[in-house]
Amino acid sequence: MNQIKFGTKLSYDDWGIILNSFKVGEAEVKSAFVDIPFGDGALDLTESLTGKVTYGNRDCEFIFTFPQPRSGWETIKRDIMQTIHGKKLNITTPDAPDCYLIARCSASFEIKDRLGVLKVKAITEPYFYKNAPTQKTTVIPAGGSIVVNFTNASKSVIPTFTVNATTTITFKGTPHIVNAGTHKLTDIIFTYGANSVTFAGTSTKTIITTYQEGELY
Repeated sequence: MNQIKFGTKLSYDDWGIILNSFKVGEAEVKSAFVDIPFGDGALDLTESLTGKVTYGNRDCEFIFTFPQPRSGWETIKRDIMQTIHGKKLNITTPDAPDCYLIARCSASFEIKDRLGVLKVKAITEPYFYKNAPTQKTTVIPAGGSIVVNFTNASKSVIPTFTVNATTTITFKGTPHIVNAGTHKLTDIIFTYGANSVTFAGTSTKTIITTYQEGELY
């Protein structure tokens, strides 16, 4: 049974409503062009501010019907409205069960041809986020160093590094010395594709690197 997950609730398993249709809009490119008077074409400023392409939110719509007798609609509606309407939730769709969208939802109910119809509209962030953060454990040999490549999806992300001893983390030629603990270094940003990081130290140590991947579908 195809169903939508809103937060922790499943549309069919928890509410018994049937998914008739759903639409997940595209994440449109935030483009910026400035016309050049008396010149050819226009100046493309799309990446000028951030150095990367950015995207707008998605418009999504989900339509359900109530198979239950009409006498049972009110109780279900009440729980749905309290769970969804106006709330910011993670949404999972049948097309991408291993990912979720972050959405602001609104819900409305109507009776159409004697059927109870629920319509949920959602404005979501552009990215599909993996259900679990990506995590990789690295062990540095005593007095040594190691180069590790981290593959990241579309969304640029700042990873966290959890180390059990003083460690030098080098990214794009810039070293950062950190003590034991968990660190988020704002100038280490993983972009799409492979990201090379060098870990070094004077004694054997373990580094756990964690980051949340977001993909454009």
